Amino acid sequence: MTNIADWLIPCLRQVQVLKQTNSLSHALLITGADGVGQEELAHEMVKDLMCEKNQAAACGTCHSCQLMSADTHPDFRVLDGEASTIKVDQVRLLVRQISQKPQVGQNKVVLITHAQAMNINAANAVLKALEEPADRTFFVLTSSQSSSLMPTIRSRCLLVNVPTPSMNEVKSWLMQQPDGKALGALFWLTTQPFRLLAIQQQGKTQLYAGLPDQLTSMLRGTVSVSAVLKGLDSNNIEDYCNGLAAILHQCICHSTGAPIDEALQTIYDTLIARLGIQTLMLRYQSLQKLKSDLQKTNLNPIMQLTHELNQW
Repeated sequence: MTNIADWLIPCLRQVQVLKQTNSLSHALLITGADGVGQEELAHEMVKDLMCEKNQAAACGTCHSCQLMSADTHPDFRVLDGEASTIKVDQVRLLVRQISQKPQVGQNKVVLITHAQAMNINAANAVLKALEEPADRTFFVLTSSQSSSLMPTIRSRCLLVNVPTPSMNEVKSWLMQQPDGKALGALFWLTTQPFRLLAIQQQGKTQLYAGLPDQLTSMLRGTVSVSAVLKGLDSNNIEDYCNGLAAILHQCICHSTGAPIDEALQTIYDTLIARLGIQTLMLRYQSLQKLKSDLQKTNLNPIMQLTHELNQW
């Protein structure tokens, strides 16, 4: 068995059994909450599908497996919608590329990650490809918002629902990752394991980890707003907004009786004493609006977030 997170293994085995018995649909839709591992599971399934051996799991030694390992397989295509909208021209090009016979192995595979990013024309082009699949071609789609996909696309796919792992499962998995202990200290931000791993891979662990103490010092007047926002630019403004909003959200929930992460206890006490619950809620709403406005306009991010923190 490949080395993937424990909660993904039952889903992987389900598809492997279907593959080995020649019962697998030509289209798979892997769904689950954001950050639980749909994309990682999809990549493992793709490896199995591309393998030339007639067995459940990828052998790792055939020519196709070696090409997959080197990320150079000519019969494997990917569209990723995480950063931007997937457009119809991208889908049409991809469909043309996989319309011929496999160049190397037995199958061709198209992986569309974050499929909810397809615009309506792209979705219709994918639907047509699913309705008239090329021979020996598999489509694998992932989504954390599968309800936003066209019902006709969902109906043509085998649904693979990834479970949300328990807190203990996430903690155990994080301890196997580089910098896992530091990531475990960010549960106030998110408990979704692969979102935490992405933060680590992007080099943003310290950005988030330092926010609670920096804000506490700012509220107590020992550091300035500019010191808290040191390093802020257009590339990480969303991270700052997400971190600040998460802190306020956790504090608001705690005020109604929910538990609070140990890392936020001090700032909770400080915020409640300084602002009160009503102002906390107003600041949370303001941050959400600021995040939305920054995506739509050319506002100066440093000026806008400085103004926001001055209201604290």
